[in-house]
Amino acid sequence: MISDQAKSGGFSNKQLNSDDTQRVGECVNHKRLLEAFCTVCHVLICPTCLMFGDHKGHLVDQMDKATKDLRTSMDQAAKEGLLKLEKTETVLVDIRHTKLTFEESKQKVLKEIEQTFNKIFQLIKQRKDEVVNLINQHYEIQVNNIDTQEQIWMDKQSRAYDVIKLAKSSNDYQLLEKATYILESLDILRQTPTYKNVYIVNSIDTTFNTNNISLNLSEFQKGLQNWIKLGESVLIQFKC
Repeated sequence: MISDQAKSGGFSNKQLNSDDTQRVGECVNHKRLLEAFCTVCHVLICPTCLMFGDHKGHLVDQMDKATKDLRTSMDQAAKEGLLKLEKTETVLVDIRHTKLTFEESKQKVLKEIEQTFNKIFQLIKQRKDEVVNLINQHYEIQVNNIDTQEQIWMDKQSRAYDVIKLAKSSNDYQLLEKATYILESLDILRQTPTYKNVYIVNSIDTTFNTNNISLNLSEFQKGLQNWIKLGESVLIQFKC
């Protein structure tokens, strides 16, 4: 296998004599002048490279012959029109147009993705607000029922306290003045406690209901509008 250093020529670009084209540089591996051209690797080499180094066994040319052959190849390429800038420019125009088309397509799709997800996020937030309102309304109704019973029993407790206080009074006139309140309170206090029912939401239903396994965007967005419902409700009874 040809080493990377061999592929790159294995020599420095140091120019020894600008007027001596045969002495172009020095081998960085062996510190000898580069005197031949390896026709296998297409790089300049020194005698040690050829006899003992990475280019051992490779075919080589003298530098003047290698230069002549290289110029012949370039002249032939010019005759074939390979070096015309118009030819490469035409291809480059097509390549750059293709790149531009790809970039425009990419930006179009990214914009569509952004708009689509913004709409989905908006629908999800809207549905979240709706579900939160449903939960708040449910608990507000249930808590109001509880609050009502709490107020009733706080009133009973207050009446019991008042009756106890009046019962300890030795002022008969005061008792008679409060007779209606006392008798009414005793009737209220004789009422047998009952049980009231309230319901707590134990969970939410996150099932995305659809008849189709595959949904288009419009169907998916429509489904989001009814997604997330109040789930299982649990009955709680309390004495009142």
